[in-house]
Amino acid sequence: MFNVRIGLVLLTVFLFASADAHASEPVRLTTDGALKRDPCFVEGGAKLVYCYDEGPDLVRMLQMKMDDRSITPVFGDAGNRHNLEPAWSLDGKWIAYTQCTGNLTARLVIHNRAANADSFITHAGRGGTRSPTFSPDSKTVVYAFAETGPQQLWSVDTAGKNKKQLTECSGITNWPTFTPDGKTIVFANSRENNYEIYSVSIDGSNERRLTENTIMDIRPRVSPDGSRITFVSTRDGNYEVYVMNLDGSRVQRITHSEERDDYPAWHPSGKQLVIASERDGEFDLYLFDVESTQLASGN
Repeated sequence: MFNVRIGLVLLTVFLFASADAHASEPVRLTTDGALKRDPCFVEGGAKLVYCYDEGPDLVRMLQMKMDDRSITPVFGDAGNRHNLEPAWSLDGKWIAYTQCTGNLTARLVIHNRAANADSFITHAGRGGTRSPTFSPDSKTVVYAFAETGPQQLWSVDTAGKNKKQLTECSGITNWPTFTPDGKTIVFANSRENNYEIYSVSIDGSNERRLTENTIMDIRPRVSPDGSRITFVSTRDGNYEVYVMNLDGSRVQRITHSEERDDYPAWHPSGKQLVIASERDGEFDLYLFDVESTQLASGN
């Protein structure tokens, strides 16, 4: 019996040590060190799309094939406009993104891939659309814009028509993300004088506050199975990535760095996150194993 107990203890130590070693060694996907943002997996995880600062006057949208890590532009000619915050519809037919049109102005572009045609969504007032995301049925794009007051959530169809305001609350609202059933939107809002994460039914009912923190919680993304949310927070002193349950419970820290970890996005498997990580002042994309990170943390 004594030997069995020792064996169990040693096995437990081995499992946690192995998990910790694996968790501390995320897979590095890029090596150029340029500032990167807005990664998202597309085509079932076959490709990774992201934006990077090609120069001081151009943010270019790139796509990486995960099998050979080859990188090409999403659009062959980016011109002199910043293209950022890409979102792919689940059916693969549409791309939505934010395109800068001038000083402090931007518009939402919805690109029809089959027709190679664009719809442009504009609003009254000065400013820019932010953070587009597709509904799970690929029929609607939800995004943020400040038209007549604080920034709210809006929706349009893929043709850029039927514009509707979805939220009406104080503070700045941003970073919408759907649950897989399309019934709930998770977002961040600054009504508490710092950003907190909330959820709301698509009809505007059943709003719930999911985080309680004196420092900002931003960029939520719902997991592919709808059970968890990844987000960025400065609650521990700098930008780190966390995961929590859909109801806000069981918050777990994924990254541990003295530099910035930001822009998390789920792999379609729901077991990994791609994160823009700063290492020695350079930014690259890394793939973190969420499951072994949670095991290593003892949660």
